[in-house]
Amino acid sequence: MAEARAGSGPALSQNERAYRRLKDDIVSLRLKPGDALNEAGLCAELGLGRTPVNQALHRLMHEGLVRILPRKGVLVQPLSMDEFAHLIEVRRLTEPPCAALAAGRIGSEALAQLDAVLAARPDGLDAILEADRRFHALIAEASGNRVLAEVLAGLHGRSVRFWALSLATGHHLAEVAEEHAVIRDALRRRDPDAAAAAMSAHIESFARTLASRLG
Repeated sequence: MAEARAGSGPALSQNERAYRRLKDDIVSLRLKPGDALNEAGLCAELGLGRTPVNQALHRLMHEGLVRILPRKGVLVQPLSMDEFAHLIEVRRLTEPPCAALAAGRIGSEALAQLDAVLAARPDGLDAILEADRRFHALIAEASGNRVLAEVLAGLHGRSVRFWALSLATGHHLAEVAEEHAVIRDALRRRDPDAAAAAMSAHIESFARTLASRLG
């Protein structure tokens, strides 16, 4: 696995350090779906005791990222078409209405932050995934509905491995950049219908790309 990522400084608890490191490696596919994880080996690699690593693995299990098999070990949760289909269903139900709410409530500061995200040129998979998370989080926050924002943050966490996989299709990143710009433009015009439609188109593009990869 790669070295510890940003955010794993001394202020973090050992549990949080282990959790963030393992989650980063799982969602970015450095730890691949179906990989077996050896708890003792993780402790040695991370330089941490068994308790924080075990706690981190249980957090990841509750997020659907690992599977803990009694007396057998830990597996990185495989990706499945069923999970993908369910995630897409939930995204269709939640993200377009969220974008519509945001169009009616977004402020100039949030629009400027969206502009900054779109203007950046992230280098490497970690930076690309973080830019995508930030873009969608800003829209969720702009909706003004804290519960919806929390739901969508969890949904993004469960979708990110599929998103990382979609980047293996070379043209998809350019498509996403264009789709994000259309969403941003609709938000700037304060047009709820256009914002919802643009978000729906973005989700359908993601669904088509992943279906071709997983099919």
